[in-house]
Amino acid sequence: MAVPEQNDTIVGANVELKGSLKNQGPIVIHGKVIGDIISDSLVTIGETAQISGPVTAKRVDVSGQVHGSITAEEQIELQAKSIVQGDLTTSRLSIKPGAVFVGTSNMTGVTIPETEGVDKKKPRLEVD
Repeated sequence: MAVPEQNDTIVGANVELKGSLKNQGPIVIHGKVIGDIISDSLVTIGETAQISGPVTAKRVDVSGQVHGSITAEEQIELQAKSIVQGDLTTSRLSIKPGAVFVGTSNMTGVTIPETEGVDKKKPRLEVD
């Protein structure tokens, strides 16, 4: 039987943190963080959380607001009430209906198979 991960770092709803927040274990945020967040595990951004800065982790689950890029080795999940303004980079991305995402997404570690019979030439425009 696997031992569940414990939440090593919790930022409460009434906490405002400025600077870098770095932990090898999971991080749960309910308050305000201005700065970068780094974890080798899961970062959970609760509904009341407001993040201004980049987030880097193995997995990121967003229910609150993030103004900054999110990079996750395994997965990013944007919940229905989340608001994200920034670029996303991950190998798996899930955006629930109701989530707001303004930015670009980049899927890493994904190979797209060649499609047979598709003309790879650029479209040509002819004008009379």
